[in-house]
Amino acid sequence: MNQHYELAYIVPISYLEGDLQKVNDEVTAMIKQFGGTITMTEDMGKRRLAYPIKQIHQGSYFAVEFDMESEKAKEFEQKLKLKNEVLRYMIVKKKIKSAEEIAREAKIQEGLRTAKQEELTKIEAEEKASIKKNEDEVLVQSASAKKEANKAKLEDLDKKLDEILKDDVI
Repeated sequence: MNQHYELAYIVPISYLEGDLQKVNDEVTAMIKQFGGTITMTEDMGKRRLAYPIKQIHQGSYFAVEFDMESEKAKEFEQKLKLKNEVLRYMIVKKKIKSAEEIAREAKIQEGLRTAKQEELTKIEAEEKASIKKNEDEVLVQSASAKKEANKAKLEDLDKKLDEILKDDVI
């Protein structure tokens, strides 16, 4: 019975672009040689390694998904270990999703997106309300400050008027 696998491997950065393609072709040919059917290949680009391996700090990452019998997959892994061009690799067994599972996951993702959008809208509304409240408080404070300033001016005017009138009366 065929299992679905994903192979991720790293090729040292010292290989040129043409050599990288050649290594990738050799790996896919090995998969086919062991009776595998490739469903997806991806060049994930050049990246820095988390830690040096054989004094190498960067590598080109590749991912390949394929279907193969489990016994053949073990033989393929043994042969891949011997391949000097492959710095590190990891083969994991993947579960093939049915159409219903894919649809259910899409529905869940859509629900999450909708909930996230609603939360963002709620946060934006709260921020707008807070800004409006702050603006209103500033306006009220500024209006009361103006009233106080006008009141002080009126009191000064009243005092000066009283002084002038006292001087004129005498």
